Amino acid sequence: MITEKNIEAFVLTYNRKEMLKDSITSLLNQSAGKIKITVMDNGSNDGTENLVKEMQKSHDNLFYHRREVNGKQIDNFIEAVNLAEKDYLIMFHDDDILHPDYIKFAICAINKYPNTAMISTDYKEWTHPDNENWEKASARFDYCKDKQTFANYLYRMQRFAYPAAIYKTQNLKDYDFDKDYYIQFGKMGDKPLVVNTMKENDGAVIFRSKKLLRYRVHPGQDTASSGPYYEEIIAYNRFFKPFMEKTLYSKFMYNIINYKQLKCAYIWGRDNTLALNDFIQKAIDENAGCLWTKLCIKPYIGGFFIETAHILRKIFKTNYKRVF
Repeated sequence: MITEKNIEAFVLTYNRKEMLKDSITSLLNQSAGKIKITVMDNGSNDGTENLVKEMQKSHDNLFYHRREVNGKQIDNFIEAVNLAEKDYLIMFHDDDILHPDYIKFAICAINKYPNTAMISTDYKEWTHPDNENWEKASARFDYCKDKQTFANYLYRMQRFAYPAAIYKTQNLKDYDFDKDYYIQFGKMGDKPLVVNTMKENDGAVIFRSKKLLRYRVHPGQDTASSGPYYEEIIAYNRFFKPFMEKTLYSKFMYNIINYKQLKCAYIWGRDNTLALNDFIQKAIDENAGCLWTKLCIKPYIGGFFIETAHILRKIFKTNYKRVF
């Protein structure tokens, strides 16, 4: 049986001392009990080290690891993987706050489905999150039986908080990180990363409650200058296409979802150098689209296919198990 002794947390941070304290506190307050927490300081110069050392005086499960020179976030991530000793680990962000029951819920889910190698949750955006006034959260989750089902889930549902991702440690240690590979996705690279680190028969758990993670939104954090750019959107959709076309059912789902996914990412990126339909055509030409998407941009009849896809999305669901 997995317990809190089998899970550890790494907090990846750089120059966010004030936010970091709340993030660490949320890990220290987990109802599951004490878990090992290591702050991975990516060369901060704002007093982060002093903050953590002060907190260490009251918490013997809190550790500090410093990289003297600030580097890429992926380098800090990989260094944490190399330091990991427990069966599962969470790579937590330095600006978000975790519900006190999150680790407890994760442990219960892993024990229910032992092939679980990835856990995350839905979330709610906050501008000024804190550790006060936590509401009772539901432990209900969606269970994906294998990597294929999980990839389909991610592409369709979008309910996945990367900061709250709990990985099976051995998967990360076995994975050959190509640091340049993820550049092509820009800020959309989180989902391809978690899919790539899973093995074919690994299961995944995604909690449905938005109360389990307070995801901090900063002023200017998500701007057009940070993308996603057209090529990043296309790379992301091209990554998921083989998963979505693997079975007749998933191919059907892909056809009624693809146009919407491309359009939503286009709006998110806020790059107006191409009109929407021109961008959609570009995605199709670069193998990131499908037949139904081609029909959605046809003159006169496109609106019919867009609306039909909308209706079908409400009727059909991704093939995963809902657990209460």
